[in-house]
Amino acid sequence: MQFSPHLPLPPELSAYTWRPIQPDDLDAIIKMLVDSSGVDKPETPPSSEHLRSLLGMLGEDIEQNTLCALAADGSMAAAGMVFIPPVDEERLALVDGNVHVAHRGRGLGGYLLGWMERRARQAFGDPADGLPQIMRTSCSGHQTDRIALYEQHGFKAMRYSYKMRRSLAQAVIPVPLPPGLSWAEWSPELDLEAMQAFNQAFSGHWGVPMMNPEIWRGYFTGVPQFRGDLSFLAMEGESVVGFCINWVEGAGTPVEEGWVEAIGVIPAWRGKGVASALMVQALSRFQAAGLRGAGLDVDAENPTGALRLYQKHGFEVVKESIHFVKQLI
Repeated sequence: MQFSPHLPLPPELSAYTWRPIQPDDLDAIIKMLVDSSGVDKPETPPSSEHLRSLLGMLGEDIEQNTLCALAADGSMAAAGMVFIPPVDEERLALVDGNVHVAHRGRGLGGYLLGWMERRARQAFGDPADGLPQIMRTSCSGHQTDRIALYEQHGFKAMRYSYKMRRSLAQAVIPVPLPPGLSWAEWSPELDLEAMQAFNQAFSGHWGVPMMNPEIWRGYFTGVPQFRGDLSFLAMEGESVVGFCINWVEGAGTPVEEGWVEAIGVIPAWRGKGVASALMVQALSRFQAAGLRGAGLDVDAENPTGALRLYQKHGFEVVKESIHFVKQLI
């Protein structure tokens, strides 16, 4: 085993081959997720493009920040990854992993989680700077096995979020922008301005790191499902005051839908109808593109009243997610 940091391997797991994830493992990981989907019940089919973008964000750290277990027949039995965004006020490790449904109940999930914690502590280094050291992960509310695993390993449920959906067969009532504002199409030239507006809009929001260009593109505008032609900005002169970054999920499949990945308004323009205008514009563009449904995620405790806004525009809760945190220091 060449992965790092080292974590003693229980004898019952020695039958598996453990190593970092490699680019040519994508198909095997997708098969693991598909095989497990009957139990895990994901909202959308596993996507190799989405997984590729997640691994791409790790860059050169993929060797030390990922770990997988191969069964004797070479199939993927488990896989996990640790992503450490550049956050100034705390040391944060975002962790995620999965165990093939046929290999659950053998301790692979616990070993992966322990390895992730060891890797996070190693990456954080000396705690002498006094910054909190935190691990964060999440799962669906119905995944009782994961919830039990996280709680067993010292994680605590800290936040809840909802996945919401809306049929685009419903009428969309026009909402104009307030006077003084105008629409602008998203463009590469305006991408960094949109990122800066995002940072203003989500400053201080729980679980949302400050964006830099690499993370912004890795999370939002550089992923395969991003649709620049469906994304747009609200402008005051040359300044971005509102943004709506949209994707198409499940492109080319029966579950294809418009996805509002990031929508927000800078603090100075809140309470003036900009958010409603952004949402209606997104729904209208999705309809014009021939999409049948729209979806989004929202923090259940979003302080800007986003949940009420989405309900006002016809969205309904279809799934609850639980976000877990473990404080290392």
